[in-house]
Amino acid sequence: MSTSKRQRYYGLEWLRFLMALWMVAYHFGGIYSDMPAMLRSFIGMGFFATSTFFMLSGFLLAHVALDHAGEMKMHGPAFVAKRLCNLYPIHVMTMLLSVGLLLIQYPIRPEGVHVYFNTHPYYPLSDAVRADFAERLSWPSAIGHIALQLTLLQAWEPRFLWLNGASWSISALLFFYACFPWLAPRLMRVQRWGLVLLGLWGLYALGPLVATLAGSFDYVTVGVLHRNPLFRLPEFLTGIVLYRAWQSPRVGDLVRRFRYPLLALGLCGVPVGVLLLKMDGLHLYYLTHNGLLLPFQALVLLSVCAFSAPQSATIRAWAQRLGESALCIFALHTPLIGPTARATRWLLQRWHESWVVDSSNVALKFAIPLWTMAFHLAMIVVLALLMQRFVVAPVRRWLEARLPSAWQRRSASRAVRA
Repeated sequence: MSTSKRQRYYGLEWLRFLMALWMVAYHFGGIYSDMPAMLRSFIGMGFFATSTFFMLSGFLLAHVALDHAGEMKMHGPAFVAKRLCNLYPIHVMTMLLSVGLLLIQYPIRPEGVHVYFNTHPYYPLSDAVRADFAERLSWPSAIGHIALQLTLLQAWEPRFLWLNGASWSISALLFFYACFPWLAPRLMRVQRWGLVLLGLWGLYALGPLVATLAGSFDYVTVGVLHRNPLFRLPEFLTGIVLYRAWQSPRVGDLVRRFRYPLLALGLCGVPVGVLLLKMDGLHLYYLTHNGLLLPFQALVLLSVCAFSAPQSATIRAWAQRLGESALCIFALHTPLIGPTARATRWLLQRWHESWVVDSSNVALKFAIPLWTMAFHLAMIVVLALLMQRFVVAPVRRWLEARLPSAWQRRSASRAVRA
């Protein structure tokens, strides 16, 4: 393998930061009253960013966790434990934030709590289903879900999301990390990596295709396809195989030579997805969300890898800092949507009383203009940077220092083979 393991892909740092920012815009998009329909359609393709992020995670882990022979640098349990030292502080902090904001915003009721159900956006809901969604989750079930959250198993719950909905991605990442020590070295040994990529693409699209052909558009199927780690695993594995392909000098040279056209072609996946959903959202939503756009996402990932490191040390430092904050951005933003919307309305009404022409006009009174998105994005980024630097990184170092010292080394025999 010709690529140096010490190389840092600054393009990927920017990519994972921008993908996280896209997800913030995607989830915040519903609060802006004057967002143009076309912009809403493009921002609504936020799942393109999630899939790219999972793929990018597989690529970067293969880069940092495997040696020149494609073998693990440390034992599997040590690898998973170290990854957990990074994931768990982020998850616990944002979960506690969600609980605190929930207690402040909504009164505790004995009948239970409201949860969020993923639904097929192009499938009309029956009155019976709407009635079920209006029911509260009982406290025993809510406590059971908190147990799933604490053990990072919430992605396996297909029916609903509660507390920090975005934390399902952290749960899925933990499953991917648990699979990595066993699968990654094997994938790095494949010779026909092109066929493996095609196989992963087909495997990823199989579930959505079967669900579509069966007409299974209920919210449970949506939840399974949206966040079940087994159904999302091919994205992560694709990132590993792309790293294997990147080791080929021929592939690396070709991508570096045509990186701009390849990036443009990869980004074409976004308007393609918008067009497909406009054509037949009912039957193409599953496939567009899961699998059909995988080649476009792969092109984006590979083309970004080909960009050289910035000459400015300041830009390199900021690229690394923003890239490292991406997971904090993912986990932090969803609990803040409601409070941010309320605070924005209050500030706008305080500072610009004339903005509300008639206090009886509910549409104007509760409208939030699109230009405030810039301030919302900046707020989330600043909070994520502070959280990553002053909380997550110190806690991670503290936890890693308490792992068994033997876990930090490979066995002598494997070290010799490497």
